[in-house]
Amino acid sequence: MKRRWIYLPFLLIVFLNHTTVAYDTDWTEKKLGKVILKADKAARQKKWARAIRYGEQMLQGAESLGQPNDARYINQLKNLNRYYDKAKRLREVPERVKKGYILSKEHLGPNHETTRMSRTLYYKFLISNKNYNDAISLVLENLSILKKDKNEDYRQYHYLKQLYSLYRMTGQLGKEEATLLRFLDLDKQIFNSSAKENIKIILNLANNYCRQKKFEKFNSLIKKYKLKYTC
Repeated sequence: MKRRWIYLPFLLIVFLNHTTVAYDTDWTEKKLGKVILKADKAARQKKWARAIRYGEQMLQGAESLGQPNDARYINQLKNLNRYYDKAKRLREVPERVKKGYILSKEHLGPNHETTRMSRTLYYKFLISNKNYNDAISLVLENLSILKKDKNEDYRQYHYLKQLYSLYRMTGQLGKEEATLLRFLDLDKQIFNSSAKENIKIILNLANNYCRQKKFEKFNSLIKKYKLKYTC
């Protein structure tokens, strides 16, 4: 009788370990596929709380069946972060938003569609938290991957507008000046705009010269465009 009780703790340990393993491997490809479809359906219906609930399950399943650096996991992480963004709850998952960007950039490349979306979500998170310096690096990355193509000019225009605003908010006046000049040239190139049409950009440049105390450049700009602006 005593011998039987000696082996009982060992048998309990084996049983518990077996139970844990069974729980960890409870996910199957079929089950994950069903959850993904439910999350997608909820997202299409703009039921973001439901999409998030299924999205959390979806991510858990992807973690169980794959590696945290494989394309499927990274894509599901991006989708879940997007659901949080649509629900205006992006601030609830700061580490996950950053992780999504880093993993996608490292394993899929900076120009992959998933990386683009992950970078956009991370940018939105940084801006909402007024982390402008880190946001600048993301805009510069967006600019660096643009192709030398006329179709990309509008994207470049958008990114340059973001960039000079961020340089202004972080007090980097020299970089703001250079970006404003580049932005003004691109505005003329894309829209063939007149001075009257891009007066807002010119006034921003005049304001920049004034803050930098570059009075010679300021006066030259005022004279060229006949602006009523005092520094």
